[in-house]
Amino acid sequence: MWTSARCSLPGLLCLLALAACAGLPSSDPDPDALDRELDRLETRGMVGQVVVADREGILYQRGLGKVRTDNDEPVTPDHVFPLASLTKPFTAAAILALAADGRLALDDRLGEHLSGLESPWADIPLESLLTHTSGFPAEIVNRAWDGDPQFEPVDREEFVGRIRHFPPDHPPGEGYNYSNVGYGLLGALIEEVTGSDWEAWLRERLLEPAGLEAIGLMHPQWTEKQIVEGRQRGQGWGTYLDQPRLEDGLGFHLRASGDLHAPATAVVDWWKAVASEDFLDPEWTGRWLTPRVDEQDGTRYGYGWHFRDSRHGPVIGHTGGNRIYAVDFSWFRDPDILVYIATAESRFEADLLADRIHRSLLGR
Repeated sequence: MWTSARCSLPGLLCLLALAACAGLPSSDPDPDALDRELDRLETRGMVGQVVVADREGILYQRGLGKVRTDNDEPVTPDHVFPLASLTKPFTAAAILALAADGRLALDDRLGEHLSGLESPWADIPLESLLTHTSGFPAEIVNRAWDGDPQFEPVDREEFVGRIRHFPPDHPPGEGYNYSNVGYGLLGALIEEVTGSDWEAWLRERLLEPAGLEAIGLMHPQWTEKQIVEGRQRGQGWGTYLDQPRLEDGLGFHLRASGDLHAPATAVVDWWKAVASEDFLDPEWTGRWLTPRVDEQDGTRYGYGWHFRDSRHGPVIGHTGGNRIYAVDFSWFRDPDILVYIATAESRFEADLLADRIHRSLLGR
């Protein structure tokens, strides 16, 4: 375990003290509960990261397992994992930044900014793509592609062209259907409006001004030693960069919907920038962090964020995964604490572990 130097007590005990001060329910706080839980998971084969932070810094951090199957280097919070669908809040923020810059409006129709689409797809408001209420299918699978469908290196023109063969599931705004396709199209729109590849523009407009250098797929130029290898039941699966891709990044099945990578420490830095309104200006941050539509499970969705109530109060966050890697990002608003979990083994999905880890941290 690595703990924060600013705390004389173990990191978890610090967190429990904060929780108690905030009036969170807790049953006999035990500062070793999380370590015991993670010890059990690591013994069973979990590979991953768990980090807990407040605005001042990291309260608790731990890596589990080895970076690769062919060496014994232990995972730390500085190693890199895919963010998977935690990419979507970044994409939504990029669209809001374009709106803030006067280059589009959220009620604009998709066809106003993205060529190659016809009615009814061209008529869908951008806001409906952000909130998964557009009627786009969840995925578009090319049955002629021999490999993993998500890693087909489909380019922008081909991706947009395929939409014409799929009728809308429902009229815009009249249903909720979580759609990677919709966010892939937002990535395509960003590229067409800016004349830059999606990741390069995100980096220039939002990441670099906020001092966030260690987030991305291609531009950080990750090495093999930095990215934690995925596992499928203990066997090495490789990394996203080992899969088929285009010259400037992944194909549009994952681009802007699930392609970004980061170490846990950079995720904490990003969260602090978001919470401090240093990532987007206050007006647009407020819109970004507001729930908009109901999801099927009783939670709500906004512009790239899930909103839910927990036994510990309201939570803003997102999960993501590709059946190998998975993440769970949970921002407990009161107290103002982030719990971030990333995993790289198909048997241990971060969102399924999250409730157990949250209980270990914040009490039952």
